[in-house]
Amino acid sequence: MVKNFAGGKAKPYLLSLISGVLLVLAFPPFGWHPLAWMALAPLLLAIEPGKPATAIKCGFLAGAVFFGGALPWIYNALHVFGHISPPVSVFLLILLILYLALYFALFAWGMARLGGGPTTVLLAPALFVSLEYLRGIFLTGFPWALLAHTQYTLPPVIQIASITGAPGVAFLIVLVNASLAHFIRSRRKGKPAYAAPAIALALAAANVAWGYWHIAAVQKAGGDAFTAALVQGNIEQEQKWDPQFRDQTAQKYFALTREAAKEKPSLVVWPEAAAPFYYGVDPDYTVQTRQTVAADGVPLLFGAIGAERGAEGRIRYSNRAWLVTPSGEERKYDKIHLVPFGEYIPFRSLLSFAKKLTQAVEGDIAAGTSTEPVKINGLTVGVQICYEIIFPDGSRAFAANGARVIVNITNDAWYGDSAASAQHMMSIPFRAVENRVPVLRAANTGISCFITAAGEIRKPTALFETTVITDTLTVPPHTRTFYNRFGDLFAWLCVAGVGAVAARRWRKQ
Repeated sequence: MVKNFAGGKAKPYLLSLISGVLLVLAFPPFGWHPLAWMALAPLLLAIEPGKPATAIKCGFLAGAVFFGGALPWIYNALHVFGHISPPVSVFLLILLILYLALYFALFAWGMARLGGGPTTVLLAPALFVSLEYLRGIFLTGFPWALLAHTQYTLPPVIQIASITGAPGVAFLIVLVNASLAHFIRSRRKGKPAYAAPAIALALAAANVAWGYWHIAAVQKAGGDAFTAALVQGNIEQEQKWDPQFRDQTAQKYFALTREAAKEKPSLVVWPEAAAPFYYGVDPDYTVQTRQTVAADGVPLLFGAIGAERGAEGRIRYSNRAWLVTPSGEERKYDKIHLVPFGEYIPFRSLLSFAKKLTQAVEGDIAAGTSTEPVKINGLTVGVQICYEIIFPDGSRAFAANGARVIVNITNDAWYGDSAASAQHMMSIPFRAVENRVPVLRAANTGISCFITAAGEIRKPTALFETTVITDTLTVPPHTRTFYNRFGDLFAWLCVAGVGAVAARRWRKQ
């Protein structure tokens, strides 16, 4: 019976299920990154050329299992902190999982329609990269849990991102998966094809060797020393906007700032929306902030909700970062890439139940537009707030404008005690490598850390601890990488390649 099951109609779906599970295990909280190099092979074995109907169901199953295992924290954000009822929260989570699973379904369908023979080994990575890239830009984009992100703790593996961005790493991973599946198929037919896996593994090894060389070159280039202190306040989400805790929260941050200033850093950083007051509007706390900075003698960069009254008398809110210096200079940055349902509600009149998610303000938050860096002790610094760091264009724009350091401030308290905080920071080493700039990450409840220009993660904090971490990073001379100059050229070449294969196949048919 077991033999019949394994060899019958259920076999493709069993293989697809295995792929979904392996992908879940490759991401936090498990983080078994080597599994990514084989996770898609079962799905590729389940896909039979010329059978798109079965393939699309296999892909959908693999995608649903993967995203269902990777994204359960969204329920926590919707229900616990968004105060949306459990049934609606579950419905919205399932809706998102099903939407994301469609990309895996399209991948499987495309492989069934266009694949067959040795060319499948190259088609699979090109198609997968194309669909992941489109997922990152379509409907405002959701480039979360990308396949390349599984390698975020391995700097030698991800150095190719300085040329290709994250899609280059994903291409290599899928190439190895596809060559493994091709080898297994060929062996079943009695003609094992050793060339494909040998070439794929050789390319993966060459990428690692080049990565080590590139890291050594970056270290040899040297640069300027930059010392920063990151304050992790660990304020509970339910307390952040409660007036009863306003003074307690403010005084906690002032005290931590004084502690951080003892190390004489070049900059102290608070997380996103750390200030429980409207800076520049609330006179008492604004004065206290300026006095703290002046007394410590260290510039302070912190998150706060901006509030400005417009010409029509309506208040315009923004998710803002302020830079306050001991000399009294002040600069601000307003978040550009906002979170749908978190900072603004699309189709607000139809989705009125979702307004509870934007609990910090009444109404939508307005988006900023400027990617002009600020100068801190002679170095140009770009700021990105929370979710927008997962989109490569923002960091790329700051670096193109001369930023030599990127500061990411975030509040991950929404995610609770889940894998989301680790998943959130997985993209940040890629931003560092893509633009060859260090990244500082200050998170309210963690994970706060320093990331070198080569993508090495240093001094990561634990979740839900109140702490201050200080480190000195080497800031390389300002040079624009290939990726910073040309952006997602590699991803678009993959899209064009898949389009050319599809056009040729349809013309023949």
